[in-house]
Amino acid sequence: MRAVILYNTSWYVYLLRRNLIAKLHEAGFEITVVAPEDNYTDRVRQLNVDYVPITMSPTGKSPLRELETLTQIYIALRTLNPYAVLSFTVKCNLYAGLCRSRLEFRHIPNISGTGDLFDGASLRERFAKHLYGKALRRSHKVFFQNGEDQRTFLHHGLVRDDQSEVIPGSGVDLTYFHPVPRSARSYRSFLMFGRLLPKKGFGRFLDAAMELKARYGESAQFWILGAPDSERAESRQLFERILHAHAHGVVRYINPTDDVLPYLHEADSIVLPSTYNEGVPRSLLEALACGKPIITTDWKGCRETVQNDRNGLLVRPHDTESLTRALQQLIECSEETLNEYGLRSRALAESRFDERLVFNAYLKALAQEAPNTDSSFETMTSPKPDQSSARNVSVG
Repeated sequence: MRAVILYNTSWYVYLLRRNLIAKLHEAGFEITVVAPEDNYTDRVRQLNVDYVPITMSPTGKSPLRELETLTQIYIALRTLNPYAVLSFTVKCNLYAGLCRSRLEFRHIPNISGTGDLFDGASLRERFAKHLYGKALRRSHKVFFQNGEDQRTFLHHGLVRDDQSEVIPGSGVDLTYFHPVPRSARSYRSFLMFGRLLPKKGFGRFLDAAMELKARYGESAQFWILGAPDSERAESRQLFERILHAHAHGVVRYINPTDDVLPYLHEADSIVLPSTYNEGVPRSLLEALACGKPIITTDWKGCRETVQNDRNGLLVRPHDTESLTRALQQLIECSEETLNEYGLRSRALAESRFDERLVFNAYLKALAQEAPNTDSSFETMTSPKPDQSSARNVSVG
């Protein structure tokens, strides 16, 4: 049987879904990736998948270009005739759902946040919500990465209760992302990483770093790792501000990398003062798995990762003063407190965010949605106790 992975970049497929692809291979599925070509396309092809390139702009709004993308996806799915389509991101979920009204396949969209869809009440946004609901209506299972998004979609009538399910974000590879003993040092270091988007709170992190640097000097280190989004002017402007802060010794800017693990191990705490509408931030899941104290916003998706004052600290949204106080608290706390926070973070990752929970949810959905499911299919898709050998790497 063939399953299609539909994504808006090859980059995300490789960095976020390679272990899921490996698990689906184990279950006997042939995989085709349908995504735009980028610098990661060759790596995706090396995952033992077929590949169908499409053109798609993740943030584009041109009706003609969007119709062209929808047509390409429709032709690809009609030609492939897949058993199931696993879609990710708003546009891919929307377009796969619209194709589902004409084609027969099992659609399993993953709602990894709502982006800007529910931020306003303009005619464009109301129409987008209506269209999204229409696209999801015939989905066989709709996965949400946090309960608040699920409740929002239920409230707006975009999904049914019996077709929706909350999964633990994207999960995290607990074997690869693991704690290491902290080395002795004379400073406390705070790492923020991910896509350089203003809503993720990088500006507030810079403001807090400037104040605390003036107070603590080299005893407090602030690091930012990530790449700007070339399609967003506000992201490019943020990047220039980060480079300016780096040049003046306020923060250390680290070039983007496929493998953030060494920096996770080096940092004392991971920070994400985000108000971005995403599922559960991947950066925080990787931080939990590495046993790091977390400072993040009391915001949907983010708050899922912190038991306040047990494995980290929650700060108020849009509040630099609250963030500054939390950073100061971890600068001044004892080594014992920092270690206890880290142990509780790892325990939370193990109990709630193991990526095998996500794999099992997909395999269960694929088995449940099979017409005339027989015991051989159920056996084939039963989760195996061993972990996939594919190695996960990181983005924020």
